[in-house]
Order: sequence, then C-alpha cells, then structure tokens
Amino acid sequence: MKFEQWAAIWLENKRNYVKESTYANYLVAMYNHIIPAFQGIEIGEISNRMLQERIIFWSKNGKLNGSGGLAVKTVKDMIVILKMCLKDYEECYELEVRNRTMKYPPSREKSGIKVWSGEQQKQVMRLIRRHLDCETLGYAISLCTGMRIGELCALKWEDIDLANRLIHINKTLQRIYLKTAVGKGVTKIVITTPKSEKSVRNVPISNALLELLEQMGKQRGKYVLTGTTSYIEPRAYREHYQKFVEQHGIQPIKFHALRHTFATRCIENGADYKIVSELLGHSSVNLTLNLYVHPNLEDKRRCVELL
Repeated sequence: MKFEQWAAIWLENKRNYVKESTYANYLVAMYNHIIPAFQGIEIGEISNRMLQERIIFWSKNGKLNGSGGLAVKTVKDMIVILKMCLKDYEECYELEVRNRTMKYPPSREKSGIKVWSGEQQKQVMRLIRRHLDCETLGYAISLCTGMRIGELCALKWEDIDLANRLIHINKTLQRIYLKTAVGKGVTKIVITTPKSEKSVRNVPISNALLELLEQMGKQRGKYVLTGTTSYIEPRAYREHYQKFVEQHGIQPIKFHALRHTFATRCIENGADYKIVSELLGHSSVNLTLNLYVHPNLEDKRRCVELL
C-alpha cells in the first residue's frame, strides 16, 4: 500500500479518538509536509534512514515559502505523527513493529521571552485600574493567574467563584484550520477542554484581582472578556492588547509573556516550583522551569552570594 493511501485511512480513523484541535494539527502536518515527502512510496519501503534524511531536510529547508528550516520542535512533532501512523499500520496488519529512534539537530538558540519587571507590572496594574473594562480585566487576570489566552477567551463569569475566591479553568477557545487533501481548507472556532489533563484546574484569586472582579460585577452566562454572550477570539484579543500597550507607552511584550511574567514573579517571591507548575496547568515542573522562569542578573548575584 502506498503511504498516502494509508495516511488517508489513518487520519479518518484518528478523527474518532482525538480532540478536533488535535485532528486539525494532524491534517496540517500530514498534507503540508509528511504526505508530500513520502508520496508514491510503499509503506514497507520507508526506512529509518529515510526518516533521518527527512528530519535534516525539514530542519534546513522545511518552510513552505522556501525561507529556511522548521523549528526542531515542529520537526519532532511531525515525526511523532509519522511514527504513530507507521506503527498503527504495522499493528493493523500484524506486522513486526519497527524500532524507530531518531536523532535531531540542536535547537537554534532562542533570544528568550521578555517579561515585565516588578515595577513595570505595578505600572500596568495601575493603568488597568484607571481604564478598567472587560478587555483590560483580562490582562489583570492573566498577570494574576497565568491563564493562557485561549482559556481567557473561553472564560465565563459563572467560572469565577468570588465567594471562595477561585477561578475554575476547564475549557479553552481556539480557531483551528481543517486542511483537506486537495489543498483547500476551512477555519472554525472550537471550545474544548484545555490542552492537557493538568490544565483543568482551580486558581485562587488574589486580593488585587478580587478588587477588580468585584468592580466589574458578575454576569451569569456572559463571557468575561466581552461582557456579552458572544466570545472574542484570541487573534482579536491580542490586537486589543497591542493597542493598549502602544497607547500607554508600556514596554511591549507578547500577550503570552503575561503568563511568563506571572510565573517569574511567583518564583522571585519564593513560591514553590511545584505549586507554580500546578497553577499554570503544566504536566511537569521541568516544563515550568525551562519555559516560564526567567531569573535576572540580580537574582543570579543573590544566588552566588549564598555560597
């Protein structure tokens, strides 16, 4: 059987067992990169050497616009999908399941994500209090809880328990792209459970955030970021945030960096790494440390002075 024939069968079967957003990711990876790479090849002829060569190619020349290579993480994700597809074929036809251990080039060095300092964060919170509305309230929620933008866009007032000072995070909103074999596709908004089991969580409400939430007033059935029964999607909300930053001369950082700022501030103030990891909804403490904790030079000076 040709690879593309099995890939179509595999994708249709996977549709029944994964979230729609995950299925959309499989479609994009398959039709943009994986199927074109192995078009016309018999599945049994796909060797580890061919996979290794494809890893190198994607890392150097994988971008569809011809501007260079894909990020190593993107390549790893595609290889995971490809290996699942091949393994399911072998198990379906009761063949020997091959061992496929791949090597990857080193990740390109990242410049690091900017976060606001403690003083900058205080400045932003003062501006939010002065210009409090549904949209700016969302900035405060992210800074005080570390919520992801998709979780914020899906948040309704009924998810906020002011009496017990808790925010229940149990869903996320995102726009997914459903690509088809003929190159066409559609986009749609989906509201689903968060990205992992650990992402379903309860986050305590701080004093500063409680004050803002009480000022806005609770409105059942309405989305927090709009104050209506209609949601705002992440792309549009990012645009509102960028305008707010520009308008008030704030140090520009990406919206996702508000989450980084929250985690960094927690660690700076002595919070336990495991607790911060659970507040963020991470699957492991290592993920929290590697991605969301950004010690500055003064933190490093204090550390060496302990010796």
